[in-house]
Amino acid sequence: MIVAQFGRASVMEVLLGHHANVNGSTSNDITPLLLSVCSSHLECTKLLIKAGADLNMKFPLSKAIQRNFIAIIKCLLEIGADPNVRNEYGWLPIETAVMGRKWDIVEMLFPLTSPVPEVHDWSVQRILQYVKSNTFKEKNKEILEKNIADLKVKGADAFKKKEYWAAAFFYCEAIEIASMLGSDDAALFSNRSLCFLRLGIGEWALMEAVVAQSLRPEWPKAYYRIGAACMLLKEYEKACQAFTDGLQLDPTNREMKEAHREAVDCLRKSPFGEGSQ
Repeated sequence: MIVAQFGRASVMEVLLGHHANVNGSTSNDITPLLLSVCSSHLECTKLLIKAGADLNMKFPLSKAIQRNFIAIIKCLLEIGADPNVRNEYGWLPIETAVMGRKWDIVEMLFPLTSPVPEVHDWSVQRILQYVKSNTFKEKNKEILEKNIADLKVKGADAFKKKEYWAAAFFYCEAIEIASMLGSDDAALFSNRSLCFLRLGIGEWALMEAVVAQSLRPEWPKAYYRIGAACMLLKEYEKACQAFTDGLQLDPTNREMKEAHREAVDCLRKSPFGEGSQ
């Protein structure tokens, strides 16, 4: 799974050569193809499909559409992914594209999609009208909100089990669905940041933390996440600043104070810190 996540095509070739199970899934029901698609690793995706990965299992086409991964979408369609398979929300891929306002993908999918009874006078314009209708929105809003809640629970459960990749995946799914509802949840980005911190990937942890801070500038935890990521990256001066900013918002936060002291100490001891000669 980690090979699929990181896009290590050469390693994947070796594993597939030893008959690795391409359609196996984790305890969290995540397949190698799904992980490869969601990480936008084209070469790994091609290798998995060539080795017999199920093109429609866990809806990789819909996941690629949610993330606007054009090259992956084209690859899946060319090799045989079915554009008429509805995802876990009951949407066709073209409906997923419309919900995400991905008009170039809508145009790509239209000639490949079979007409559906709900859309009269089958055309791109009619599909847009249907998906934008109150009927469609009311029908799907409750479904999406429930799925976001379920994904948060799955993410939290995976995190407790120290399955940090799975947790990050579920939080990402929740973020994608929330964006379809026109909302952004800073806590989801913060949670993803923590997952990447536990995985030791400082750059990704920092990126997610910065997004969380931009969404909720007055939220101390976002600054704590930024500081923690900077500590992992050994960028102690930036960590000090992040913790200082957090303490300005929450002066009594013990965890933040301790983190700030540690950052200051590391800065002083570092070759370029205040204590260097």
